[in-house]
Amino acid sequence: MAEVLVFHHGHGRTAGVLEFAEQLRRSGHTVHVPDLFEGQIFDSLEKGMNYAESIGFGTVIARGTAAAERSPAELVYLAR
Repeated sequence: MAEVLVFHHGHGRTAGVLEFAEQLRRSGHTVHVPDLFEGQIFDSLEKGMNYAESIGFGTVIARGTAAAERSPAELVYLAR
């Protein structure tokens, strides 16, 4: 099975993203879902993108990079 890193979409780490990760886990994969928005969840993509802009897209990228660097080299990356 694979070790998977799932990056959430612009709404944040929503219940749907977490359920997707859980489906992968039930299939036997090891799944990591870093919270690039630190707990913030948005009901529209516009609000999520405004948040990302307010903290800086570089901050979001740095958080994702840090999560990837803590993971094994043999990793599958997914964006959901």
